[in-house]
Amino acid sequence: MKHLYLTILFLMGGMTCAMAQKDHSVAKDTQKNQVQLTLTDGAEKYYNTDDVQKIKFEEKQVKVVQPVGDDVYDNKVQGIAFFKAEKPAGPTKADLIGTWEKKALEAGEESFFVTFTESQLTIPGYVGPYTFEDGVLTYTVPATEWDDAYTVSQNVCLLYDNSVLVLKSPIYEDSDIEEAEVYVKQGKSPNTSDAKLDGKWFCYHRGSKDEVRCGLWINGDKAEFVIGAWATRMVGPYTYENGILYLHPTEYYFGRDPDDWGYGRIDPATLECSRWDKVPQNPGLIDELTGGGGAYPETFMFFINGDEAYSWYANLPCLYYKQ
Repeated sequence: MKHLYLTILFLMGGMTCAMAQKDHSVAKDTQKNQVQLTLTDGAEKYYNTDDVQKIKFEEKQVKVVQPVGDDVYDNKVQGIAFFKAEKPAGPTKADLIGTWEKKALEAGEESFFVTFTESQLTIPGYVGPYTFEDGVLTYTVPATEWDDAYTVSQNVCLLYDNSVLVLKSPIYEDSDIEEAEVYVKQGKSPNTSDAKLDGKWFCYHRGSKDEVRCGLWINGDKAEFVIGAWATRMVGPYTYENGILYLHPTEYYFGRDPDDWGYGRIDPATLECSRWDKVPQNPGLIDELTGGGGAYPETFMFFINGDEAYSWYANLPCLYYKQ
């Protein structure tokens, strides 16, 4: 009787393990390439084809092989289909209509506005008609007595439930470095609470990666902000809310060459410096470092979009690339 009891426990344990086999299928996602298995009971199982190493067939058994684990179906699959990812729907003209703002967040900065109606665009330096097709905004600035007419084409991206507008274009025709202007729709507060800030971000000065204009390092609750042209570095805690980053510097540094006297001795391509001289908490020196701004927070818009981020600094648009 005792042996029978142990045998039953063993068999039940085996059944439990079989029932507990992990299901590695994923939710249906029309934005990804997927394979669909239709089971005999009518259930549908989806797998991203990028994750599937192979599908094995042995008589009536189907095995989906993935790095995370295999899913085995014994005589349960009645159909297999493959689906290509659908092209995501881009923004429409209706999404653009309204006024978008770049807010002045620090002394000396200006607010900029972009306004779309059904037929007219108002943007700094231009008021007039525009076209918007396949995600590209196009308008022609008329000639003046000083300049010929020229056409502007910018790729449009809408983020955070269409509350953030990004206008992107290459800095130069043959450059892989872009510039981007970012605006927030009036009356909207973008929810950026899930943005992944941590990392190193570089904004380049011209159409190459030879010179970094600004560098931002974020790690946990601490940030470092380096301005390449000024060879200055600020370190301290920060807060981030609705796309606005508030850096509260507690340490200031000048970049110096240990073999020479003077400032500005940092690598323009990496923002590295062999010697950072810490500035004492002296109001006069901090005024020199900040151009007379004093020990105030550095405050700027900062919106994440994958490995890119969009911002403004000193009234200049900044497109940051994650390193």
